[in-house]
Amino acid sequence: MGRYEKFISELDNSKNEREIAKFLKENLILIRNTLNANAWNCVICKPEFKIGTKYIADFLILSANSGCWNVTLIEMQSHMDKIFLKDGTASKGLREAQKQVQEWEMWLDNHKSEFRESIADLAKGQAAYCSNAIRHTHAETELRDPKVVVYFYFKILIGRRNFLDEDTNQRRSKFGDIEVVTFDRLLDYAKYLDENA
Repeated sequence: MGRYEKFISELDNSKNEREIAKFLKENLILIRNTLNANAWNCVICKPEFKIGTKYIADFLILSANSGCWNVTLIEMQSHMDKIFLKDGTASKGLREAQKQVQEWEMWLDNHKSEFRESIADLAKGQAAYCSNAIRHTHAETELRDPKVVVYFYFKILIGRRNFLDEDTNQRRSKFGDIEVVTFDRLLDYAKYLDENA
């Protein structure tokens, strides 16, 4: 049984996001390669990443390219959650996830150096990727340098594609600076991996 069939089985038989999280932790490539911010160097995917002492992102993806580092923080809700209600307003699950992401953003605004320390620790031992090699040879020193650019991306993983019609799909794409992603994007990639194994 390939990843796609296993993932379909998990989606069909799991009651909540905790049960799905176990499968995704064992298959981090699905998160890493579908939700990354298009950077190709030093891609690190970490489940249950602490943001300070109060918050935990379900997944963090740290990646670099020649000009910057990217941090993608992912809040996961249930695959069974509706994304929008019939009247077009955000569902309870989506509102809860949005509130969580906004709390992360507020914390990050006030704790930039503390957060840089935590991602630098995560990248310890990796080569530097976006600065002049004379200044930095290791990712951890590069990430601690306040002159090195770090971009943040926020994503909510929730629901299924078939929960969306044309109107709500457009609404999903206009959800501010937070990208709303269905579990089907990961499922599509699982199928791709199986077909190209």
